[in-house]
Amino acid sequence: MTGLIDLLRRHLVSDAPPLTRTERWRSTIAGFFGLLLFEGVLFVLPLAPDEKNLLAPLGATSVILFALPHSPLAQPWSVIGGLLLAALLGYGCGHWLPPGPWVVATALAATIWVTARTRCIHPPAGAMALTMAMAAAHGTPFEAAMLAAMANTLAIMVSVMVVNNAMPGRHYPQGAPPAVQLHDHVPPQAVAHGDIEAALGEIDGFLDIREDDLTDLYQRALRHAFERTHRLRCIDLLAQEAVAAPALEFATPLADAWITMRRLRVDAMPVVDRSRRVIGLLALEDFLHRVTPDEHRTVGDAVRHLLGRTPHAHSDKPEVVGQMMRDVRDGLLVAHQNDRIAAVSQMLASGRQPAVPVVNGADRLVGTLGRADLVAALYNYVSLADAMQAGETD
Repeated sequence: MTGLIDLLRRHLVSDAPPLTRTERWRSTIAGFFGLLLFEGVLFVLPLAPDEKNLLAPLGATSVILFALPHSPLAQPWSVIGGLLLAALLGYGCGHWLPPGPWVVATALAATIWVTARTRCIHPPAGAMALTMAMAAAHGTPFEAAMLAAMANTLAIMVSVMVVNNAMPGRHYPQGAPPAVQLHDHVPPQAVAHGDIEAALGEIDGFLDIREDDLTDLYQRALRHAFERTHRLRCIDLLAQEAVAAPALEFATPLADAWITMRRLRVDAMPVVDRSRRVIGLLALEDFLHRVTPDEHRTVGDAVRHLLGRTPHAHSDKPEVVGQMMRDVRDGLLVAHQNDRIAAVSQMLASGRQPAVPVVNGADRLVGTLGRADLVAALYNYVSLADAMQAGETD
């Protein structure tokens, strides 16, 4: 009996992950209000009563659209193309073929082939084909049947657009990922979109997941695996830091900040208040962004002008660190001392800043981590792993 139960569990029970509690309630609420809006749209359309009938296939469509709006089967072309092509094919089979079981079989087979060929596979389209085939067999006029299919399709698209975009945490349609601009920094990926697309091409079947979603899922899995296997925390890399980590203040003159950063040989320094709470970050690239040489002034002259103090009460350029630093309004990233180095690696890989200030539980600065710190930590980790492996083999 135990073997039979295990066999049934392996082959009959779906292994799909369940919806989270939040997503389950979100889908339930979306379905309720979506169908209300769907009925409302059908009611106000200027059509005859028999052309406003709620078609049964739209119930299955609603489950997909409101419970799985991210699925490729739920995107607009899949819904519109799948339902309307199925309606045409189903009505044509019911009208032209002689009565018999081959009518619905042909309608379903034709729907599968055409929607697969036109890349608009939508499972409820099969039910739409059967519904239209039976409607044609019962003498329903072509115009009334097609107007009903188009009205139902229009109503469901209006409702899903409104309801899913009104739900927190959702947007519809899913859309393709935005094109990366040339000036954007893109961290290297272990698996690129092209790799996933090539792998999917080797599978002789259809997977109900978009390539970019699968790539994102794999990248997240890699990040979690990294965090699981690399237990180093930020405080572990700052163990040798001085009690008072180097930092700048809001009123530090730019010339003094430049000299300090050159002396410490760092690309960025945190800016703190009198309680040593981090309020910003100043990087060498921030100086370069302010340098605008022209035909009357060289780069060196522009730098000297930026670092020089203005003797007047008013100035057309920044004078102190606080006027040029990046802060929370600019998306400043800060790590806590107990965060894993994987989190800091992800911050630095984003390219938004060359270093990450690290704070303690009281939000006071304890140190700064840059790319060199993480490279050194990775080198030490690999060296230690190699040494341990060599010791085990000896």
